[in-house]
Amino acid sequence: METSHFCKIFPADGRADQVLFFSTKTAGKILLDRSILTSIRTGALSREEQKLLLEQGVIVQDRGTEIRKMPDVIGIQNNLNTTLNVTIVLNLDCNFSCTYCYEGSRKGHKYMTAETADALLQFIKTRVTDQKEALIVDFYGGEPLLSLPLIEQISTALKSFAERQHITYLSTMITNGSLLKRSAAEKLAALGLRSVKVTLDGPAHIHNRYRPFSSGAGSFDIILKNVEGCHDLFKISVGGNYTRETYPEFVSLLDILESRGLTSDRLGIVKFDPVMDTEESGGALPEHRTGCLSINDPWILDAEKLLREEILKRGYNTPKVGPMLCAIEHRDQFVVNYNGDIYKCPGFLGHEQFVIGTVGTGTRDYSDTYKLDIWKNESCLHCEYLPMCFGGCRFMTFLRNGKIDTVDCKKPYFDAQLETLVKQDIKYQLTPTSTPHPSSKSPADFSF
Repeated sequence: METSHFCKIFPADGRADQVLFFSTKTAGKILLDRSILTSIRTGALSREEQKLLLEQGVIVQDRGTEIRKMPDVIGIQNNLNTTLNVTIVLNLDCNFSCTYCYEGSRKGHKYMTAETADALLQFIKTRVTDQKEALIVDFYGGEPLLSLPLIEQISTALKSFAERQHITYLSTMITNGSLLKRSAAEKLAALGLRSVKVTLDGPAHIHNRYRPFSSGAGSFDIILKNVEGCHDLFKISVGGNYTRETYPEFVSLLDILESRGLTSDRLGIVKFDPVMDTEESGGALPEHRTGCLSINDPWILDAEKLLREEILKRGYNTPKVGPMLCAIEHRDQFVVNYNGDIYKCPGFLGHEQFVIGTVGTGTRDYSDTYKLDIWKNESCLHCEYLPMCFGGCRFMTFLRNGKIDTVDCKKPYFDAQLETLVKQDIKYQLTPTSTPHPSSKSPADFSF
């Protein structure tokens, strides 16, 4: 037995006789007596210890074999997948005028027609094979609620289809929240809407500057009122986009949510992310950018550490650190634009070179279009962070370079930040058991 190539070892805070193991492949976390390290290296592990450490991804039979199997991981996951995910871009219109909108000049009075919607329904139905057990649709825009009647039409048709096929149907939505009125929310909840994500870019004075209505009026109070009025119908997650100047203000946003009764039991995921610089600003010098073109930008480390800590200590749910697979790698995940064009990622909407088909004609091979195998190189395959990256974000690479023929390497970010993220998860989401004696049958202090 050997320590897994994809296992990171961190010092255990306040426990000199122990170390913390984290598997980037399984997200297993386990606190071990240092003596276990010696047992691994000398082959002296008990059968019980071997079983536990294999389950957590700490040890493997052979590192070389483990690395050689990695190119097949995504294919195996796709073969096991039983869910079809379709993001439906209902329109590219919006009642907001956000300062950092990545759709930029592609926005306009562009709506999905009834004919395209019918073709979309047929496309989805042909993708629901006997292997599928669930159909998940994400309504997207522009602002999806500007197309409320079409949402109801599509939801009614897909809900009925799923019932006939004896599969699960549910929908989600990404909305600016300004039109999320109780009456509309009740209709959509009855048609399978289970979660909604809204965006709040800090407290009112910050949010209203970055996310005003097209008229220039502030939107913060209206969004918050709508969230308060609908949180019992489905899970509402709160996102937010910060810059290097605004991220400290998000702490007071969390205080506002709590003061309005929107506590952890009433909201879904809470997660804040840096603004991505648009294609127009991508060439600007770093000191003149307010967003980011890489997760490796140093200021993001400070922002993420602060905001994630503040989210977790208030009991809100936020994604745990662990393996991550980009949507483009999921064989049964598609983005359908308002005109019926099909993409693999919403970031590329409007860029014709990334269209992989239409709802009328179906999809074609997109392996080269999205550089699916770009991570299958010696450097990536031997990187301990591969399961959390797989070549990184193609869209971020596109923003930086105008093409996606190189990987978006996240190694500098993980080298600097992973230990912090793992220990935050343990601090706020795990309850350690008593520390075992070094000779204990179970070497684990805590794990999951």
